[in-house]
Formats: sequence, structure tokens, C-alpha cells
Amino acid sequence: MALVEQSLRGRGVDELSSLTRDGIEIRPLYADGPGRPEAAAAADPKRPERGWDVRQHHEVAVDDGLGELRRSLEADLAGGATSVELNLPADVDGDCLDRLLGGVDVAATPLALAPHAGLGAAEALLAVAALRGAGLAPGSSLGLDPVGEWARSGRRADCVRAAGWAASAELGPGVRVFHVDAVRYADAAATEAQALGWATATGIAYLRALVQAGLDVDAAASLIGFRMACTADQFLTIAALRAARVMWARAVTASGGSPKAARQYQHAVTASHMYSRRDPWVNLLRGASAALAAGVAGADAVTVLPFDHASGAVDDDGALARRLARNTQLLLLEESQLARPADPAGGSFYVESLTEQLASEGWRVLQDVEASSGIEAAIDGGALAAAMEESWQRRLGGLRTRREPVTGVSEFPLLNDPAPASAADPDDAEGGAGLPARRLAEPFEDLRDAADRHHVATGDRPAMWVAALGSAAAHSARTSWTRNLLAAGGVEARGATGVDSPVAAAADFAASGLAAAVITGTDDMYRLRGTATVAALSDAGAAFVALSCDPGTPAELLAALRSAGVKEIWHDDIDVVAALERLHRTLGVA
Repeated sequence: MALVEQSLRGRGVDELSSLTRDGIEIRPLYADGPGRPEAAAAADPKRPERGWDVRQHHEVAVDDGLGELRRSLEADLAGGATSVELNLPADVDGDCLDRLLGGVDVAATPLALAPHAGLGAAEALLAVAALRGAGLAPGSSLGLDPVGEWARSGRRADCVRAAGWAASAELGPGVRVFHVDAVRYADAAATEAQALGWATATGIAYLRALVQAGLDVDAAASLIGFRMACTADQFLTIAALRAARVMWARAVTASGGSPKAARQYQHAVTASHMYSRRDPWVNLLRGASAALAAGVAGADAVTVLPFDHASGAVDDDGALARRLARNTQLLLLEESQLARPADPAGGSFYVESLTEQLASEGWRVLQDVEASSGIEAAIDGGALAAAMEESWQRRLGGLRTRREPVTGVSEFPLLNDPAPASAADPDDAEGGAGLPARRLAEPFEDLRDAADRHHVATGDRPAMWVAALGSAAAHSARTSWTRNLLAAGGVEARGATGVDSPVAAAADFAASGLAAAVITGTDDMYRLRGTATVAALSDAGAAFVALSCDPGTPAELLAALRSAGVKEIWHDDIDVVAALERLHRTLGVA
């Protein structure tokens, strides 16, 4: 610590700390740890030596025919996927599903149904297994999640009926009926602790229903799996998945279950809220980081969503994105040998501390839910939706100010990147009655969409003149920052070559034919030429003049420039979305 303080040259170590959305402090250095979390034996992953299941997701639309989908599924399995997740329509039947699965050995390949509420899809999958005279492979899941479906869609589901059916169903070993989908909470803007608490509360609701249907605790717990979100925040994801195992182990053992039954089955899915429609190739990096985190955390199965999940397929059949999604995991497993260590993050003071704090915060959320009559009451009374909206509004502030940047969208956008086709989000709430599916890039993508519509309608991209004062060495930092800001709203920056006088700045602007200008340069240059340049630009016809500076630019200098006619002051930590919306109105962008 003494060496750290010496390197900081008078600054305190606390200045380098940050807070998660749950208020957990992330310190720059961990010199000790809390020891292994409670229930560590149940929290440790126990995966087979080959590693986790590489699980590929498929949307099934019966009306579109099954031939192409069947070929895609077979290509995935031949290309390295070891299990499949299917999002089936409610009216699917066993014959249709049997045709889709074709030559897939259902007794050897784990098949998971994406979480849903109806029994029809689950019965169809069991019918396929019965038709072929074999049980489902261990690791398969029937995907029942009536509580999660209620939260997602607003349609009340019958948990008791589903539990009664599950208790009487003929299942093989390692097949789960209920699959708690915490991804739905994460994609609606829940914090990590909220998602952990609500997922555990949902699992407890299923545990109670199964016990009431006649099963003992161990048998009931064996029918419940969890679908968890993983994001590009690697360490937070690692700690969250480890904390989820700690919490579920504690809940099961407190209910009278054995430590073996208390082990949580985890299917980790790259969260769709981090995927961008714009510059979708960056999603390859996000997916790789999230998959790495899930593997290190000990997930039993991992699904990497295709990089064009939010934008629509970049090729005719989506084969490229599916292949890259598979290969992301295969590289981690076969090249990096990531699954060989039992718990790669174990013993890290940082990860152990973060795991314990997340488990503690998640348990507090769980206790609040249980004290209010359980997760179903929280959904029915609107408490869940209200907490999610509050969490989203807090996060939205960081997104709009770019304190939480989205690469390729709010930072380093590709201005001339073709507008993507809209892709319907399969996780979006139907009818708007339940939890919305949100994406972090949306506030800026809406601006880009508006700018593209303007471009199509007028034949010209919305643009702003950059009056860069002085030499390139003097103005380049703020000019680059300004170009980046404008591009985030789909606005082209023109000019920016540097001018030696207000007269030259005005002449260049007048020749551009534009209606708005922004001045860039150093504070010293602003003192020397700032007010005169503002006046000259206004005289040349600029209806809107902005200024780029730093948060530390002297207030008296800014006041003088405002008096001269500057309408907007742009610097780090402003509400960038609001600033770009005002600029759009000035430029006539609808």
C-alpha cells in the first residue's frame, strides 16, 4: 500500500475506487480477502472434464417450414455445438418437433427449451423421446418458467399446475423441468443483486410448489435449473454466477435439502441488452468477454448469442454469426483449455470479496421479496416492475452522459456504417404488459436512425461545421472528441482543418452552406480569439454555435463566450443524448 500511495503522488487510493450499480465498492487493490464464501462446497463448479455444454440457440417458426432450420441445427452440432436450445411456439406438436430434430440423438444430445410457461412444448419434447424409445439426455431442460413468463409478458401463469405436472412426469436423470430465467430480469435493467435475489426467489417458489405436489426437497431441487445472464463486465459476471450458487445452496439446505441436491445447474447466456444494432461486429468482443466470464465462473452450459442478434443477419441464412458464436466457445475450451481448472477465479481476493458482497446484497433482495409474500406477489403488485424502472433510470443517466460508454455506438461510432435492418427481439414483452427488453445502445441508435431518415429524405447527411482554432497540435484533442460526439448522433463533422483568424473561420463557414458550427481549440486560444470567432460565425449566418471544452475550463471564460453568442457548452459528463437531440432540432432532423 505504501508503494501504491507513493506512485499516486499525493492522491488517495480511495479516489481510484468505483461503485457497482448495487453500491458495492470496487477497490483498486485487494490485499486480503474474506476467505471462501459460505456454502463454498456447493458453490464450486463440478463440471465434466470436457468442459461446459456449447449450447446454440434457435428460434423455431413452424409456419416458415422446418427444412432450413433443421439444416442449421445439424450444422451447429456438426460444427462443435454439444447441445441445443429451442424457442418453440406454443402450438408445436410432437410430430413437428420430431421432424425438426431429424437424426439428432435425443438420448445423447442435451436439448433445452427456452423458458416459457405453457406445457405444450414440454409435452411435445417428451413425446419425441417416447416416440424414439429413449429418454432425454442429462442436461436437458423442459424450460417451464411460469413466474418468469408472468413477469415478462404480464400473463398470469399457474405455478401449482406446472408443479403438479412436473411431479408426475416420467423423466430421466439430470433432466430439469423448471428453468429460472434470470436473463429476463437482467435485460429489463435489473442490477446484479436484484437479478440474483429475484432468481433465487423464483427458484424457491418452484421448490415450494414441487414439495406441495408430493416431492421431497432433494427430488424437487433436482428439477430446477437456472438461466443466468453473462456480460462483457467479466469480473462482475464471474462473481455474480458464483454468488448465485452460494445463494441457491443456502436456500436448498435451509429447506432441508442435501448439499449434493443444493448444487445449482447454470446455463449462462450472453445478455442481449449489451448487443448493439450499430457496428454489430463489436458484439463479437462483447460475446467473447462474456463467454470467458461464464466459463471461468463454472457455468454448466453457455450460449453465445450471434453477433447480429440485434441487427438482423449479415448474411442470407445467419450461418456466419452462428459459426462465430460456436467457435468463440470452442477456442476457449480447446485452445485456451479454460475448463481444465476447477475454479480459475478461486483464491482471487478481488473475486472472492465481490462474490461475498454480491451474495449478501442478493440475499437482502431475496429477504425483501419473501417478507412481502414472495416473488409472485412482487410481480402482481408491481414492485418488481417499479424496482426495474428505477434501476433503468439510474443506468440511463450513465449511458446518456457516456460515463458508461457503448463502443461503436456512443464512443467511436462508424458514421457511414450502413443502417441495419431491424431485428425483432425474441425476448421483448408482448403487448407491453410485462417487463420491457432494453438495450444499452438504444438511446444513441434512435438518434442515428433519425439522422439516417433525414439523409434518405434530403439526400444529405445532417452536418455541422467545426471551426478549429490554431494549429493541429493545439486543437486536435478537442476536435477529435467533438467529431466522436457528433458521429454518435449521426451528424457529420465538416471542416476541422484549423483556422488562423475569426475572419477565416467565418469565410469557411459561409462557404459550407451549413446552419450550425462548433468551435474547438485550447482555453488559451479561446481567450485570444473565442469571442471574436463566435461573433464572426454568427454574422456569417450560424444559427447555432457550440463550444467544446473541458469540465475544468474556467467559468468566467465560458460566461464571456456565452455572452458572445455560444448556445451550447460541450464537455465530458454532459447529457450527450439531450445535446444531440437539440442539435437535431436545429438541423431539421425529425
